[in-house]
Amino acid sequence: MAFMSEFFAIVVAVLSMRALSESDFCPSRSPVKSSCPPEWQLWGSACYRLTSSKYNWEDAKTACQGMGGKMAAPRSLEELNFMAELARKVDSQYRAWIACNDRDVEGTWECDGQEGGEPFLVWDDWQPDNVGGDQDCAQISAYNNDRMDDAHCWELLRVVCVRHAACAHLSTQPHRYCVSTDTHGRILNSTCLLDHSIREFITKGVVACGSACAQEPGCRSFNIKKTEGGKKVCQLNISTSSEDKDKFQETDYFCMYSEVCVG
Repeated sequence: MAFMSEFFAIVVAVLSMRALSESDFCPSRSPVKSSCPPEWQLWGSACYRLTSSKYNWEDAKTACQGMGGKMAAPRSLEELNFMAELARKVDSQYRAWIACNDRDVEGTWECDGQEGGEPFLVWDDWQPDNVGGDQDCAQISAYNNDRMDDAHCWELLRVVCVRHAACAHLSTQPHRYCVSTDTHGRILNSTCLLDHSIREFITKGVVACGSACAQEPGCRSFNIKKTEGGKKVCQLNISTSSEDKDKFQETDYFCMYSEVCVG
């Protein structure tokens, strides 16, 4: 009940008592134009680039920072596929560092930005194999079918870098949390976008979940589920209900779908 009170208070505040219907559902960031610097490629709300030079894993992180970004770590299969295609356009036989390693504890892989939960890892067959006992840094490569492989951190490879895209008016227009309703304007609390989660985590509520989506590269919408223990789980999605209507489905548990809009 406290969660519902919090949610409706937010809806009243940001939507000015206006009930949304399916016909005027808030578009997914349509007023916002994202852009990237030259040589960077836009995907979701982030910009990606494969370096022209090759570095060891540690220097690769510094190289990305020098270009205003950081070494990328994919958080979904869609993002991994995009990064692989980006690299393949530069070098058909590419090998590229990503921000995952098990240097602290062998076999315990950590990925930048994915602390506090299970990292997103899609290994090629028979990987990781830790050849020589010191393959502690992760790469993606054409040879490994665009999937992950462990490699020696001292090897010289290109690196996939990522940075936030520039968004017009983002600094002056507040975020709105736009919810889905039925044709009578009633908020749907058992309908969510399924099978598009980038990552999920325990959250305090709608504002915290929406803020996480606004800052997450590739996040287009979010779900809030309630567990049997009463905790709220925030799921960040890589798509929207309008982009994949077949996966916007009713659930047999409490689940609210929202989008982060601007203006």
